[in-house]
Amino acid sequence: MPAKSVAHYTPWQNRFNLRSLQKVTQAPVAGQSAVPKLAIPPATAASPTKKSETPKPSYAEPGQGRTQALRMAWPIACRRLEEFPNINAMQLFEELCIQFPGRFTRKQYKTFARRVAVWREAARARGVVIGPKTYRLLSDKPRGRLPDTFGDHTEEMLQCQEEHPDQTALERLVEFQASYPRRYSLRQLRTLQKRVRAWRQQPVQRLIDEASILMSYTDLNPGRRASV
Repeated sequence: MPAKSVAHYTPWQNRFNLRSLQKVTQAPVAGQSAVPKLAIPPATAASPTKKSETPKPSYAEPGQGRTQALRMAWPIACRRLEEFPNINAMQLFEELCIQFPGRFTRKQYKTFARRVAVWREAARARGVVIGPKTYRLLSDKPRGRLPDTFGDHTEEMLQCQEEHPDQTALERLVEFQASYPRRYSLRQLRTLQKRVRAWRQQPVQRLIDEASILMSYTDLNPGRRASV
């Protein structure tokens, strides 16, 4: 059998052959479909829940209000007053402005308030019990008085006032700051000054009342005045 001829390549030719083999192995094979990648949707930030806004009254522009609008809406206001006789007049007027936007001006509130006052007088004559006026339900602002700043130590302050009546409000506040740290600050100085002024007026008012009672007693008994 004839001997097979073996091809001999130089190192330079082998270098180019290896590069061609690398290109063939990296090339995509025909007929094979690329595997689709799953598209991951981006994480959407949770949108904050919007707070339901309170409807705001819509007033008419100056000079564009309707004069007869208040007279036509008065029966509706009367029915509302029959349900809640102690409702605030401003709250009732704003409810009408929300129900009928652009028909009432701000100046018409005074006329409306006078009508509400007349209606309440007539209702009291009919025997309707009308309690104190309600607060405005359309307002989101917190209502009520703030707690007393010196409520926990009022008795102790009164005792200090009796023992040291000439002590100023600033000196007393400094003492209580040392006794109760992080409890009081110089912002309460104005409030304490009002308290000290009122406490100092109490004994003076007591002496004036006693003197007036004594004078009235001597006026009723002239003989007692002569003996005195």
